Amino acid sequence: ANVTDPLARTVHGKDPQNLIEYITRQKIYDSIYWKEECFGLSASDVATKAVELKALGGSYGANNKPTRFLCLTLKLLQIQPEEGIVEEFLMNEDFKYVRALGAFYLRLTGRPAEIYEQIDPMYNDFRKLRFRTPTGWKITHVDEFADELLTSDRYCGIALPHLPKRDVLVSAGYLDGPRRSALTPLMEEQSGGDAEKFLEKLAENGNAVAVVAMSERKKRKREVEEKERSFREQVMGGSSRDGRMHEDESDRSSRARRDDRLRVGDRDGYYSQDRDERTMTEMKDIKAAALTSERKKRRTRSMDPCSRKVAQSLKKTSTNQKASNQTKVGTGMGLKTSTTGMQSVPSSD
Repeated sequence: ANVTDPLARTVHGKDPQNLIEYITRQKIYDSIYWKEECFGLSASDVATKAVELKALGGSYGANNKPTRFLCLTLKLLQIQPEEGIVEEFLMNEDFKYVRALGAFYLRLTGRPAEIYEQIDPMYNDFRKLRFRTPTGWKITHVDEFADELLTSDRYCGIALPHLPKRDVLVSAGYLDGPRRSALTPLMEEQSGGDAEKFLEKLAENGNAVAVVAMSERKKRKREVEEKERSFREQVMGGSSRDGRMHEDESDRSSRARRDDRLRVGDRDGYYSQDRDERTMTEMKDIKAAALTSERKKRRTRSMDPCSRKVAQSLKKTSTNQKASNQTKVGTGMGLKTSTTGMQSVPSSD
């Protein structure tokens, strides 16, 4: 009872039943409705069961029990009915839940162009649908249900296959053009096909819905303009602030380089001046020493041997005299030492 039809073809490269997650699928297999009502059903039997549906939904309650809508969806994936039968489900306007079941099955297994072409007419169906949520109930409509199938990634707790955008399919040539609304003929007749002008005309005629729609449009337009203006101001303010910061940094760096040059220049000047003064002083001393040495050499060369010997003796005497002058006079013995002779003279005290 839980095995896919052997003649069924793969969908999106896998078993059709695998389009529903494993855990949800196991809960459906274990449900009482599946075991009692869904055993051995054909496509026509599924249609009969769909007529009896009272609500849409995925799983509900604390134990995540599957709804009957989800059980019949899995049965369709299991038996894989022909495309003509699915089209009959979608074209059935007498039973809204039969139509919803066919649309959901087509969204899971159909090709993108077929999905848009066959689900688009449901936008003109405004009948109410009961939807069972995990925690309660809510009311939706057929057109909202169709929009959810075409725009959402999940519905009834089931991950929907990826569906390209309508513009992509139109540019690729798979679709003729944008979806034609039920109001398109009226707009073409009264405003040349311009939806904005048509809405303005309805608002001028006192249509309450059109007035609300126009106010919302104007509000959104103002919000978009304010966002663009604030973004532009932030960009301009940020660029000017960055420019000022860059200028300040460049000024600081230039001042620092100038100060470094000045400090280096002063230091080099000081050291160079000091070095020049030391060099000049040393040169003077060297010149004076060289001049003295040269004079001594010349004088020594001009002397005869006898005079040279006398000069040497005088030099020796002068050295001895300097040494004797540095001796202290002994005051305790009352004697004076003469510088001209070695005789002691009594003190006159």
